[in-house]
Amino acid sequence: MDPMAEVFEKAKKNPQMRKKLRIKAIFSMTLFIAFLGVIFITIGTFISAKQGTFLGMNQLDFLKLRARYGLLMMVLIIIHLLMNRSIMKKELELLTG
Repeated sequence: MDPMAEVFEKAKKNPQMRKKLRIKAIFSMTLFIAFLGVIFITIGTFISAKQGTFLGMNQLDFLKLRARYGLLMMVLIIIHLLMNRSIMKKELELLTG
């Protein structure tokens, strides 16, 4: 069995850790869905640049939407990094030691 899978199985049995894992899982899925939105907006920007419009939006509309989504993604990524800072510290220790 994968060592990470074992860690998750142990954590699931601890109610406090289970709650933390749930929050992280919900947040990760939110971040993933927002990332899919960024992909869609990027594709829309390229298509509207070539064809003039895409789904009734011109390139400027997509660029405005992209700017807003960029701010949302920055906030989500910062929260994600804060939530996983202890894991990142352990990974950094592996890289440096």
